[in-house]
This record gives sequence, C-alpha cells and structure tokens, in this order.
Amino acid sequence: MSTSKGEKLTQVAVVIIAISAVVVSVWQGRISQQQLELTQQHNRLTVKPYLDITRFTNSSTNTYEVIMTNQGYGPAIIKKFELMHNGTAYKNWNAVLRAAGENNNIRYLNNFDSGSVLSSGKEETLIRLQTKSSKKGITIKIIYESIYQDEQELEFTF
Repeated sequence: MSTSKGEKLTQVAVVIIAISAVVVSVWQGRISQQQLELTQQHNRLTVKPYLDITRFTNSSTNTYEVIMTNQGYGPAIIKKFELMHNGTAYKNWNAVLRAAGENNNIRYLNNFDSGSVLSSGKEETLIRLQTKSSKKGITIKIIYESIYQDEQELEFTF
C-alpha cells in the first residue's frame, strides 16, 4: 500500500507539530527554572541583614560612643565578635580597653556572643567612653549571617 500525497503531508505536519511541542516544552522549562532562581534570589535579599557602625562624639561631655545598627531587611545572626588592639585579639571589651588604657573611662559596654541576634532596624550601643580622643587603636570585627546562612563581615577601627 502506498500512501497518498495528502497522507504524507499530514504525517510530515504531525512530526513538525510534535517537534515544535517538544521545543516549546524545553523552552518553557528553562524559563520556569530562571524564574525559580530569580525568586530564590529575591527571597534571600528580602531577609538580608546589613550591619553598619556609627560613632558619635560629644565634645561638651567628652563622650565617645560606637553604635551598631542593622540597616538590612532581615535579622543579623552574630557568628563571631572579635576585639583587637594594635593587632592583639581580646575576648571582651574590658580586656581590650585595659590594653588601650581606657578601663577607667568606661560608661557602657555591650559584648555579643555567638548566636546573638540583631533584628532589622535595631540599634545597639557597643561602647560608650568618657574620653576626649577617638583614636584608640581598637578594631571591632563582626562576622554575621542571614537566616539563609549567607555570611558577611564588618570591620571598624577607632
């Protein structure tokens, strides 16, 4: 049995339609994958913390203050809070301020442990000193992460 011209044309059309359907399905799958990746990236950014440090000096009261703020959208989970004076690491504010000769000038201290959380928009005073000079040779290094465990680092020297 031979096939007529019309039947051959129909068979070719069916094959072309089938191949087109496969191509469109693969293309649609790729677009869906890209949309999923963009959604995941968006979700990470909507909870990304951003720690910032600001210092204030009040010359009338000779007060020097260092404040940490979470300017990001999500909580910052502190993994490591390091204090250094002239390259030497210390475990807490009292030790580093003793090394810097500032232990008699302490007005307020705030040490962070691993696992401490600074929520979005929150502000914490790290240290307040009664002093004229803002140059102490002290470095604060904070390693923190988002709830997605994206790690970031903040370093500040005064």
